[in-house]
Amino acid sequence: MTNILFTIHSRLADFSKADQKIGRYILKHAHAVITMSTAELATAAGVSTATVVRFGKAIIPDGGYPALKLKLSAETNVDQKLYAEINPQDSLTAVKSKLALRVSHTIEETNVVLENAALKKASQLLAQAQNIYVFGIGASDVVASDFQQKFMRVGKSVMHAADGHLVAVGLTTQKAHAVLVLVSNSGEKAEGQQLAELAKTVAVPIIVLTRNAKSPLGQLADVVLLNDDSEENQTARSAATTSLLAQLYVVDLLYYTYIKADYQTHIQQLIESRDAIQEHF
Repeated sequence: MTNILFTIHSRLADFSKADQKIGRYILKHAHAVITMSTAELATAAGVSTATVVRFGKAIIPDGGYPALKLKLSAETNVDQKLYAEINPQDSLTAVKSKLALRVSHTIEETNVVLENAALKKASQLLAQAQNIYVFGIGASDVVASDFQQKFMRVGKSVMHAADGHLVAVGLTTQKAHAVLVLVSNSGEKAEGQQLAELAKTVAVPIIVLTRNAKSPLGQLADVVLLNDDSEENQTARSAATTSLLAQLYVVDLLYYTYIKADYQTHIQQLIESRDAIQEHF
């Protein structure tokens, strides 16, 4: 279940001024809000009743403000300090609790935004491909590497290179029955866009793993696999943390979607690769 208080906290900077008033009031007075009507919360936050109704729908589209209050009632026993950013005064126990909350929230939100149809379509493209090219920069390169090692174990030919020029060579010389997988949390990296544009010119399908479907890469993709990135608005963010875990989770989901499509064949491949490694290494 999505954590409502953390959702509000992480999205606060993106809200309108009126919605920020509601969000801040809820974060400070979560216990009181549980028993408030829309009119009472509107008065307390200094906004209109219609704004409260819209806010509820924005947070929980299928339940609105009544569902928001119901979920709040299940969260009010959580230490509100866990929603704050990590600071130098935190104990290691507090850091562990804060990060655990963020990881759990990110996985839950990824399940919400990632469409089953997208996973199935991406899996089908991979099944049809003779050559798979995967590329990412920085932390996304870690995800690209994880993708390669997983899909090679089920018999796919996967080329992964941190050098976009090498991927470009593959796309132009071995483009038949190929697919390009691009990993970019922002979807705005120039090198990824260049590879996507090249793939378009040689009619190679593009799968993009990103948090932003409307990004330049998202717009170029044939399939977009969305991951949540609730840390994006955190000022203390110094490196990809929960976004990296979310992307690795999406790769796992894609991997299992692929295995399910021809379970017996892929399980046998996994057994054979495991036995080979155990025997020779």
